[in-house]
Amino acid sequence: MEKLENIEVWPAHQQIVAAGDPAIGLTHFTDMRLYHGTLQETILRLERSSSHRENLPRGSCGVKVHHVEKWTCPAAQLLTQRAIALFKHMLKVDSAHIDASWANIYRDRDYCVPHSHIRAQASVVYLLDRGDEDPRDKLMGKFYFADPRLPYCCQHHPGHMTRLLIPDMRPGSMIVFPGQVVHSVNPYFGARPRLTLSWNINSQSTAGDPRKTFEGR
Repeated sequence: MEKLENIEVWPAHQQIVAAGDPAIGLTHFTDMRLYHGTLQETILRLERSSSHRENLPRGSCGVKVHHVEKWTCPAAQLLTQRAIALFKHMLKVDSAHIDASWANIYRDRDYCVPHSHIRAQASVVYLLDRGDEDPRDKLMGKFYFADPRLPYCCQHHPGHMTRLLIPDMRPGSMIVFPGQVVHSVNPYFGARPRLTLSWNINSQSTAGDPRKTFEGR
């Protein structure tokens, strides 16, 4: 198996597509099988034992494990570098500073209320494992945008939201979007955990403690 340090952070032919809005970029990494297993094991181990773990009330995005970039896990370091690269590509900037990062572990009945990120120029989300799927409930556990500032959400009248923007995310997908855009995760009902990683990123460093603001993902 190829070593992670030999994997390109940004593969030569990696494509970013607009996900329903020009300000929202989506890409998919096809080499995910090289690191997903290790990363899943790491997140679940840290959930059990790490001081970075945070239990949240129902509706606040399951369990969080903070500081992805500080984990002693090469796969987490690789994805952090990819999140930074996606931010730079999408915003056309040369610098990037992580303000906050975390993994989310969703279990049965967990969900995330609509919210935005106060301290993020842009936010990046990576879908590691979508957990169980239910063919009778296509929206179960789906990440979506619900914001009247997005034209896609307002198909009938500007500023009047009548539909959700649900990006086509699957394991290996990474999405970047403006931090102020309202987003959410539908209730998840499954036996296996649903796993994501997130980063709040700015082109310049931001003073203060990001943990003092709500930033669920």
